[in-house]
Amino acid sequence: MAEGSLEERSLEILDIPDDLDDDLLSLYFDNKRRSGGGSVVSFEKHGNHALVVFEDAETAARVVSKSHVLQNTKLTVRRKPPKDPGKLLLKGLSPQTSLDHVELYVENVTGMDCETDFILYESPKKDLVLVHLKKPLDRDFQMLQDEVSKKPLNGAKVTLEQVESTDSILVANLSPALTEDVLELYFGSSRAGGADVLAVSMLADGRAKVSFKDVKSVDDVLQKSHRLENTDLVVEPYFDFLHALEDQSSVSAQDEQGTLTHGNQPQSPTVSVPVVSASLGHKAALTDNTTNLVTSASAPEPSVQKECVSLVSVLDATKHHLLSFSSLLENLKKDNPKFDISLAKDGVQIKGPDQIEVQRLKNEVLKFLTGVVEDHQMYDKLKAEFLGREDVKKRLSLSLKSVPSTYSVLDCRVSVTSPSRSAVKQARDLIESQISEFTVPIAKECESVLSSTEWSDFLVSLDFCSAKLSDGGGVITAVTLTGMEKDNQEKMVAFLSTPRQRETVLSMEPGMLKFLQLHHQDLLADMGEVILLPLETGDGLSIQGEWSVCQSAAELLSAIIGSIFTKTIVVTQPGISRFLLGEEGVSILAEMTAKFEVYIDMAKVHWEPLEDDDILELAWKMTACQNFQRSSSANSIQEFTARVPNGRNSTDARTSARIEEAKKILAVIGSDLNAQPLNLGATDLYSDQAAEETDQPQSLQAHDLQSPSASMNACSLDEDASLLLAIQMSMEPNQRSDEEDIQKALELSRSDSMPNQENTQLERAYEMSLEDATKSANKAEICVFANYNHDLVRVDIALGKKVGLRQCEEKVESKTLRKLSSHQKRCIELIKRKHAVEISIQGTTAVLSGFKEYVSEAVVDLKNVLRRTENMMTDAEIVRTVQWVWYEQGSSSKAIPYPPDATVFIENAWKMKQKKTDILFNNQPYSIDLENMEEHSLASGKSVPIKRKMLSTENLYTDAAALTEMVLCWRVGSKCSIQRQGAGTKKQAPNRGSQHNTQDLR
Repeated sequence: MAEGSLEERSLEILDIPDDLDDDLLSLYFDNKRRSGGGSVVSFEKHGNHALVVFEDAETAARVVSKSHVLQNTKLTVRRKPPKDPGKLLLKGLSPQTSLDHVELYVENVTGMDCETDFILYESPKKDLVLVHLKKPLDRDFQMLQDEVSKKPLNGAKVTLEQVESTDSILVANLSPALTEDVLELYFGSSRAGGADVLAVSMLADGRAKVSFKDVKSVDDVLQKSHRLENTDLVVEPYFDFLHALEDQSSVSAQDEQGTLTHGNQPQSPTVSVPVVSASLGHKAALTDNTTNLVTSASAPEPSVQKECVSLVSVLDATKHHLLSFSSLLENLKKDNPKFDISLAKDGVQIKGPDQIEVQRLKNEVLKFLTGVVEDHQMYDKLKAEFLGREDVKKRLSLSLKSVPSTYSVLDCRVSVTSPSRSAVKQARDLIESQISEFTVPIAKECESVLSSTEWSDFLVSLDFCSAKLSDGGGVITAVTLTGMEKDNQEKMVAFLSTPRQRETVLSMEPGMLKFLQLHHQDLLADMGEVILLPLETGDGLSIQGEWSVCQSAAELLSAIIGSIFTKTIVVTQPGISRFLLGEEGVSILAEMTAKFEVYIDMAKVHWEPLEDDDILELAWKMTACQNFQRSSSANSIQEFTARVPNGRNSTDARTSARIEEAKKILAVIGSDLNAQPLNLGATDLYSDQAAEETDQPQSLQAHDLQSPSASMNACSLDEDASLLLAIQMSMEPNQRSDEEDIQKALELSRSDSMPNQENTQLERAYEMSLEDATKSANKAEICVFANYNHDLVRVDIALGKKVGLRQCEEKVESKTLRKLSSHQKRCIELIKRKHAVEISIQGTTAVLSGFKEYVSEAVVDLKNVLRRTENMMTDAEIVRTVQWVWYEQGSSSKAIPYPPDATVFIENAWKMKQKKTDILFNNQPYSIDLENMEEHSLASGKSVPIKRKMLSTENLYTDAAALTEMVLCWRVGSKCSIQRQGAGTKKQAPNRGSQHNTQDLR
């Protein structure tokens, strides 16, 4: 059973000789002892290459790892190339179809652009087109193949196939001077991609085929542009189905050209003209061969003389190199002028008119090659490395040409190759005489300089010299060429005797540097031979001085830094950053620094105090210049009012608002029962305006300026208000909840008067700034450096105790905390930011926690804010009870209300006793003058009057008076009738007190 995929089990055999039997080749790969192979599933031969498939992938891997020689022929075995994802083949094209037509067809089918995504290569017969993709397909190949098969091109049924990756390229536009060797060197260089070139075959018409060892190298080469000897090369992938016929035609043309060339030469009537036949392609293993070449002359000749050609294959690079050194070939040329003897890349080529003489010359070459002797000798490492240097090899090769000899170095073994034993001895003596050794003493304290880059650079600057420190130390051993000892020795002594300054930068954390300066100052002070300077960035130390001393200091400090322990301690407590950066915190940290011999880095602890002491003013400054959308006509206001359910009568329906109204009524009644006069004398500008411009009853106006708790001493005002609301709701079982009405009104207002997104972003920025500052104040991340790990633990425990003992908690009671406006909430956030405390609100209680000193300061500010804003209403209450209006110029005196959100903004400014405030309407700047009660447009310079109005509270009295009386009666334990005061008339209401027992009321 086959194991592994077909690709893993398949191998290719290349350059198979024509006379090698197919059965013999198959049996060879079936023989495990000879080839390492095994059971062959299939064997297919195509020309000079074959495809063999083994039964398992392990056998194929074993075969490809070995070299193979059969009948004195070296076989090239490799893995079957994989399918190339970047190349597709269109088959079945009509020869009359133009390449432009094919280009449009490919673009329509693939959705790619020819200019940027693919290149087309056409076969000589024009029935095949190779599509070279610059990037892989982004769709399934099978789907694309089916789509192509369904779309004929110019009446022909076209098929799409994948092709195997090629290992060759076709190079065109070559200059006549370029040879195979030059092309091999170029495509093997880093300029062309640095690939391993397997073979180069020169073709006709200035072209060549270049084959690579790895198929992946082809794409790397194709992606580059190539220029050689001032000529731009044209490079494309080589495929047999694209270029085979073209190559054959080129060969024929070359043969014909060769015939004509030789035919034009003047010939004797009795002497025939030789015909030269060019053979294209290449073989991995070159063998001796003799070929008779015949050509016909342009003039008729009576007889033809044959020319013989023989090639002596020289595969050993060392022997090939030795032949180039020797004078053998030159001597043979002098003695045989009628014969052409040349050293080619793959061996020695001999051409001549006499076959017997050619064979004799060949035997002379073979005699020289068989007499070559190679001798090996071991050298010490320093001399072997010196002889292996390229510059030394080139210098010695000039002297060895006279022997002739050559040598190679592998590790510590030097191999000398010569034509004879005597030549080997002569070459070895010559090498020994060309190298010389000398020593230079060096002090122990200076030996460290030999590991520096300065020493390496110095050795490179010397001519033909290598050096190293001896095993015992104290002496430098150097090897150089004979005659250069004195010069190199003097330079080396001068280098070692010259004091060399050096600067070493030792990088470290800023806290680590502070620790060294604080607890290792004695050690730093003792380093007087070097200059220690902290870097300007604070993250390292510059060490300057003599090279060896500087290096020793750097190594010592590096060892100390490596032994220092560090720990990051995170403390989370309200106000911890402010405390640690304060006077008391700094004192505590200094005490621990001295006691535990540590350094505490506070680089990540941040706290910035607020500059403004007035919380209310600062909160108002943080309120962004609001932008509101409003209509300039009163009609739009009427339309908006019509959209609100039940009009103005529904705005008092929210439960919490009704409780507040009940509180106001109870407060007024309570003040009447206690015969306490109402204080209506307002002393400030804003109270006078309220008294003059509002339609609210006088008792409620006065109540706005007094504390409700002053007139209610019998029981809690909150309990009475809740009781009053319970009675009213129980007496009106069919009443509808107005909570939804108010909510709808606010939503409609916001939909018509949606603030600009910039306002939201600016307010969010303020909030995030406060949040970040609060988080930074409540979290301290400190880094501690110490010589011992237990000191870090002691600092952590001690700091926790110090901080814990200073924590406290205080509570502030206020009914205002139950319902806070947005302005009040911002004030509380600023108190937290200013004093670095934590404030949590639960009902009417505010709990302040943090450091005792900071909590005491925060309590004073919180009480002050609550006192000054106790009469401040929530946004919903403002919309329900207050209305700001303006009067449009040139129209009737009818008041036009501001949008609800604008009303809330202006009311808060009025409550804050601001004389002027800036506002935006429809993205236009306006100024509200609360002293002169005017709205001023900054763009047009026009002003319109404004007015503050209190919404009517008639329903508040008529609906709640009876309920108030019932509460008072229940409190004194007496029965009373419930009367309702209408608009100038009295109506007797049925006594419903009997319907509610004491249990229900409670």
